[in-house]
Amino acid sequence: MKKITLFLCLPLILCFAAACGHSPEKDDALAPPPAETLYKQALELYKNNNYIDAGPAFQKVRARYPINQWGIKAELRVADCFYYQKKYDNAFVQYQEFSRLHPTYRFIDYVYYQMGMCYYKQLCPVDRDQTFTLQSIRQFERLISLFPVSLYVPSAKEKITECRQLYAEHILYIGSFYYRTNVYKSALSRFLEARQDCYYDCLSSPDLLLFQLGKTYLRLDQPENAREQFALLIQKYPESPFVSLSEELSANPEKIEDIDKIKISRILKKANPLRAITAIPLPFIGNDEETEEKNEE
Repeated sequence: MKKITLFLCLPLILCFAAACGHSPEKDDALAPPPAETLYKQALELYKNNNYIDAGPAFQKVRARYPINQWGIKAELRVADCFYYQKKYDNAFVQYQEFSRLHPTYRFIDYVYYQMGMCYYKQLCPVDRDQTFTLQSIRQFERLISLFPVSLYVPSAKEKITECRQLYAEHILYIGSFYYRTNVYKSALSRFLEARQDCYYDCLSSPDLLLFQLGKTYLRLDQPENAREQFALLIQKYPESPFVSLSEELSANPEKIEDIDKIKISRILKKANPLRAITAIPLPFIGNDEETEEKNEE
């Protein structure tokens, strides 16, 4: 009978012994690190520019503590890690999602700025598609509209001007291509688009635009409109190398054939060799041949 009783009590004795041997210190050793510790470990990787490892480390913090302040910070850092790895499409999606989930975050203006930078970092040369350019302008204008006193506004404004200049030069390039291939109506449409104030004021060679626009009107048998553009060029840019040619075409529109044989690059180089280098990429115009900042904690 005693043996049976002892056998039945054995499990209770073992449990009691296990409980007596269990200590809070062992519990602490088995517990996962707190959110702040995990975040700071990931941040060390980030500060050492190890974005490949920092990204998953921040993801881990975010997954474990989704509504904790460290989890929210980690969520933003995930986007930053994509950005500094030049994975701009992924970064944009992460920034956009962050702005949706945390619209009142203290650094939310930084998030909107970075969305613009994701497009800005992918700007293409003047002869390529300018979708990223237009998207950059859109995102930076949104930042300025939502946060007019943000510290990022001056930089955003500078980049908008730069993007508008690039897009304006692109329009001029496309218009010159159409002109060179005798598609004059399409050329006129492009030149008039570049003539809009938001682009015209950004052009590095506005006199060239007026000259091309005047010639296009002549090709479309609109001499009065052509003279108006030539007169404006002469008045506003008296030092332009296109002044004498504009005067000649105003007086003798029939000379358009001869003047079109002169390469734009040759005109610019003769007038100012430095300008010929720094203006729009010359192989793409006129009659030439085809040729971040990390936000602080």
